[in-house]
Parts: sequence; C-alpha cells; structure tokens
Amino acid sequence: MPARHQIFEQLRQELVAIPVVDTHDHIRPRDTFERPFTVSALLRNTYVNRCLRVADGSANGIPLRRDSIVVEDSWKATKEIVERVKLTSFYRWLLRGLVDLYDLPSAELDEIAWKRLSVELARRYTDPDWQRTVLDRARIQTVIWDPFWKAGTWSVPEVRFRPSLRISSSLAAFHPDASDYEGCNLIRDWSQTFNVTVDSLTDLEDLIERVLAENLRAGCRSLKSPIAYERTLAVGPTSRATASGIFGTSPASISADRRLAFGDYVIHFCLERAREHGLIVQVHTGLARLSDSNPLLLARLLEEYPDVTFDVFHGGYPWVHEVGALAQNYPNVRLNLVWLPQLSTEAAIQALKEWFQVVPQLDRICWGADSWTVEEMYGGLQAAKFVLARALADLVDEEYMSLDDAVTAAQSVLYRGGAKIYGVERERVPDTR
Repeated sequence: MPARHQIFEQLRQELVAIPVVDTHDHIRPRDTFERPFTVSALLRNTYVNRCLRVADGSANGIPLRRDSIVVEDSWKATKEIVERVKLTSFYRWLLRGLVDLYDLPSAELDEIAWKRLSVELARRYTDPDWQRTVLDRARIQTVIWDPFWKAGTWSVPEVRFRPSLRISSSLAAFHPDASDYEGCNLIRDWSQTFNVTVDSLTDLEDLIERVLAENLRAGCRSLKSPIAYERTLAVGPTSRATASGIFGTSPASISADRRLAFGDYVIHFCLERAREHGLIVQVHTGLARLSDSNPLLLARLLEEYPDVTFDVFHGGYPWVHEVGALAQNYPNVRLNLVWLPQLSTEAAIQALKEWFQVVPQLDRICWGADSWTVEEMYGGLQAAKFVLARALADLVDEEYMSLDDAVTAAQSVLYRGGAKIYGVERERVPDTR
C-alpha cells in the first residue's frame, strides 16, 4: 500500500476536477464593497476581522459595536494585523486563496506581495465578471446564498445563486421597531415593498408568506435559522393566541420570556412552511451564544418534524461529536462541514473521520464556505479539499476504506451530497478547461 503522504497527494489530485455545490455563502454583490477595494477593505470583510475583537461583554462572538479594527490601508498596519492573526486557520486559508488567485510572489504576505495585492484588488473589483470568474475557477455549480444584511432578499447577484430565506428577522417582527442581531426586521424591511400594513399576527404571517413566495420563484431551496446568535436553539410550544397577544409589544417593554415565546411560535410557523414546500432548514449551531447553541438542543424539533430535513451547520463546533450522534439517531439530519475547515483545520479533519464512521449512507454530509468575498470562499474551498484529503488518507492508510471509496466520499461531500440535499443535481457545472 502507498504511504499515507502518497495517498494524500492522490486524493488531492482527484479533488481538483470535482464540481462543487456550495451550500452556504454570503457573497456580497460587487457594487456593495467600497471603492477602491483595498487590502484593508478585504480584511474587514473576512474572518480575520473576527480574530481582532476585544472583550466587550458580547455573548455571541460578535462585537457589540461593528466598528472594524482594520481601518488604515498601509503595509505597516497590515503587517501589525498579520502578526496578530498569522497562526489562525482563518488567515492561513485566506492567504492561500489570495496567493493562488492573485499570483502573489511569495507564500507569505510581505510588503512586495501586499503592493501587488493592493493593485490587483482595486483592478479586479472594477471588473463586473470577477466574481463569476472566481466561481468558475473553483468549479462551483450552485451557491445556496444567505443575504444576511437584508433577510428575505431574493434578487441574486449571480445566476447560480439560490436564495435561502433567513428567519431571524421574522422572529423580531413582534413590533416594527424591534431588530434581530443583524439589525433586520421583516416588517420594516418588506412591508412597503408589498404595499401592506402589518397590524396583527395574521398580517405578519401573510407577509412571511409573500416574501417566501418571491424567494421560491427565485429558486429558494431552504430556510436559514441563525437564532443561536441571540437565543437558545431549544424551541418550545407557543399557542397562536399567546403569540397574537405578544404581537405589538414595544421592544423596550417586552420581557425576555415573551420575546422567546413569540420566536418559538414563528419558528414553528416557518417549519410548517418548510414542510409544505419541501425546504431544507439550515441551522447555525456551535460558536454563537455558547450556553444556548449545543446542537443537542435541536432534538425535540427533529422528533416533532420528522418529515423536514435539518442541515446542521459548522459541525456544531465545539460539539462535533454531538452532531455525529444526531445524524446517527435522526434520519432527517444532514451534517454541514461549512466554515469548520477555515475555523480549525485539525478539528475538521477529526470530525470528518468520525462522521464517515458514524453517519449512515453517503450524501448526508456537505460543504459551504460561509464567506462574504469570493477570495475567502476560494480559500475556504482549498481548506475543505485539504481537510477531505487528510481525513480520507488517514482512513485509507488505516485500511478502514479503499482509495476508490475515499474518492467517492470526497465527491459526496463536495458535490453529490449538497446537490442531493438541496435538489440541484441537474444544474450546470462550469467548464473551466
């Protein structure tokens, strides 16, 4: 049998030509970025910025103030940032993507590479085809797209994008002055678009249906639940009468318990819509409010909605074993490697090895980059391919599976799993030859 390193290299070569379904990304339209698009602007719009946070009492990993630490666009400022973050997986994979895409002269970001990157970023971001070029180069067939800055947006910036309807702004819609953690509110964001007034729970339900209908027409395949950033994943029963009584309460006077109860009702309402339309429910688990984001908190919903498929995000990190247990126990669970390879390459390798052994059947594990820019998406895909090759090389070397089975497993995670879960098997594969 070949040595482990040889198996790893064989698998990496096999992964080069595999088409990809990116099941979760936030790629922002090119015209929403500042001009000129600089190195500091890029860093502000990546997870490097997350690594520079200061302690401010935030419970969910998001700063209480969104002011970026990455401000000055100079080599001196960039060098100081790199020194702080250079050991993180977030930075290492972003850098690898940049080196490849922009043909940087060195594997590290030195002053010469920074100057080249500065020139090329400004130039590429004036090219209306730049994002499409990167997506094609990555052989990405379909992107399940989450425009968090205005939940419910259905107008996509690229033809291969399929909107995922984010539900958190509906949970905040007990009053138009309330907001979710991203500053969104379904009433405030969309009632004027449909020329409707929302004065009751019935009106809100109608607005949710209208926004969903537009998303479905745009190719929506899923609902996205990011609620772990602001509340528990556990969802209890709330009667319609109770929710109706809460509707209209000022955000300044609503109690935490009543806000939670209203959210519970809206979550159940959305899950019924998912069941009706055959939509996947994407669930952020793990890093967020750590006291409330353990994926095992989903067990009650998984049992209550056995005919709804739940795609559990981020490997539940740090609860990677728990999500494996959920997938073993509940046939309506899918596991999503999304973001984990960029967060911790080693954690992703160990998680994948365990999941391949625990999860019954192929095509129940998929991948997404969870990025705002195509550069970080591209680096995230490199991370996923590295993680897959490493994990599967270990399993082949240990004679747990054959090389052929390892290739099949890798194809499943990068393409077939996502395509099957989200029903996009027949969509176009970019030809980059």
